[in-house]
Amino acid sequence: MKKKGPIVQGGGFYGRVTPDGPLVPAPDEDATPDVWICRRVSDFPGGRVPEGGRVSRCSHCFALIVFNPARQVTAPKVCMQCAQIEPLPIEPPS
Repeated sequence: MKKKGPIVQGGGFYGRVTPDGPLVPAPDEDATPDVWICRRVSDFPGGRVPEGGRVSRCSHCFALIVFNPARQVTAPKVCMQCAQIEPLPIEPPS
């Protein structure tokens, strides 16, 4: 059974990689993260890119990923799976 780590909240500022592999929050939002973690396009319901999202490729596995172009982050984009995060399902709007 795969051990689950702490929940990574969307929009939070993570991206510091520790020697053991888990992600930790960056000290502040002005710090440069090690990676920019994104969801794969296939993680979204119907494989559709959400409104306002842009598509790129994961720096590790080259899967199609979605990122928020409004954020200005200078770090390699990686998918949640390559960052060892098991993505939670996205609930459809009610």
